[in-house]
Amino acid sequence: MKLLEIADILLVHNRYDKSIPMGSADKDVGAKIRAFRQRKKLSLNDLSRATGIAPSNLSSMELGKSSPTLGTLVKIAEAFGMKAGAFLDEVLYGEAIFCPRDKIESVEIMPGVRVQMLTQDVWLRKIDAKILELQSGSEISVESDKNDRFLHCLMGELEAGTGKNTYFLKQGDSLYLSPEAAAHLANRSSQTASLLIVYVKD
Repeated sequence: MKLLEIADILLVHNRYDKSIPMGSADKDVGAKIRAFRQRKKLSLNDLSRATGIAPSNLSSMELGKSSPTLGTLVKIAEAFGMKAGAFLDEVLYGEAIFCPRDKIESVEIMPGVRVQMLTQDVWLRKIDAKILELQSGSEISVESDKNDRFLHCLMGELEAGTGKNTYFLKQGDSLYLSPEAAAHLANRSSQTASLLIVYVKD
């Protein structure tokens, strides 16, 4: 699994664990699951076969009589071809989502490399944005993806090797990666460097 995907999972778990008490949102979450199921033209039995969750348990969730666990949401989301956090977006947020700076979480995904998930509460939207912070001497790879990616150097200097070419990014420089392109990022300077990465999602 890719390092940045691991960071996503860690923050989804943290976010869901800190969300509003489910007693006040069970019906909304259940209604959302039901709406997605009907949109996919799946019966309760169809969803049960795809997730391994009993139809009676799924019905109880949809009616707001029980709370889905994170593991249950992940299974249901996978059956729908979605991320688990998508079920909570429309319940907790409206058409615009404000992400205050003090709510942005940072995860160390390997020694010397931290990632801030700028869009951790916008799972249904088309953009995924992260800030990578690389200490002096640290390296990380941005793997090839099915979608385009946009990299913008916010601070310091970074070396970005794509296999065919090597680019030296300084503050203000940008790099656009096509889906098949991967980039190995390295901070060879003596100062910390930070990079904004924007993914375009399906």
